[in-house]
Amino acid sequence: MALANILSEMPDLLRRTLDEHTPDAQGYCRECRDASGVSAAWPCVTRQLAEEAENMAGSGRSPVATERPSVAGRRRARDLSSSSDLL
Repeated sequence: MALANILSEMPDLLRRTLDEHTPDAQGYCRECRDASGVSAAWPCVTRQLAEEAENMAGSGRSPVATERPSVAGRRRARDLSSSSDLL
């Protein structure tokens, strides 16, 4: 949360982070690749941190979610809906 707080005060860096940490066609982060080309699953930790900072900046520093759910929230909702289909 402390990093999100700091990032929320840096709008240029926040925007660039959100713009760069996007999914590729296979669902991996375009930016989070190591030297061998292995990439982090999207949303990566950096994207989640940036979305938290965006929510803090847009809602008067409150960590409560805004009207638009975060990527992590959308992913959890999708995972929960698919697991209920299996029941």
